[in-house]
Amino acid sequence: MPRTEDVERKEQKRRLIMQAALKVFSKKGYSPTALDEIAQEAGIAKGTLYLYFKDKEDLISSTLMYVLDDLKYRMIEAIPENLPAVETLERIVLFMFQYFAENNEFYNIYLTILNYNLVSNYTSLFERMIARKKELFDFECQLVEEAKKQGHIREDMATMDIVMAFDGIVMNVIDQMFFHKGDDAFDPHKKTEMVMQLFLEGVGV
Repeated sequence: MPRTEDVERKEQKRRLIMQAALKVFSKKGYSPTALDEIAQEAGIAKGTLYLYFKDKEDLISSTLMYVLDDLKYRMIEAIPENLPAVETLERIVLFMFQYFAENNEFYNIYLTILNYNLVSNYTSLFERMIARKKELFDFECQLVEEAKKQGHIREDMATMDIVMAFDGIVMNVIDQMFFHKGDDAFDPHKKTEMVMQLFLEGVGV
């Protein structure tokens, strides 16, 4: 059954509110932000906001998952199927760097969640975040296993340890992007090349 115009209109309004929330939360943080400010940013009455979200916790949780889902689906679209495993890992790195470089508000809200320890206080948000993270982690484990069979990655190390090291390098570069903005222009392609070289070859001489 096709969606009705009313359902589509409500979904658009919900997305509009979450986009406004992303901007305000990323600028002011979680506790200082009032729902009135988000309603004003969205160009709606505060009462309208409550038609879509029950409270501020529901709004920040929904906003975070909205962005994580957007990241997931964009990644699926950006990475062609049937690439060699190592090349797919490289595409993941490049996509992550490009996405965060273009969507720094999401990173700010991610830090807000960590700083206010929301994931430990709100079980539902924590579980949903972990589920999204596990999807990517499992996919990366599958790619590493394939790369081992193809002779591109050593087989004497646990796949989980390899993926954790890989993710650690990627996330540290993303941290660098935000905490050292004035140092150098961030080039996603050059950083991806560096990460893959470090990951595959190490730093030993």
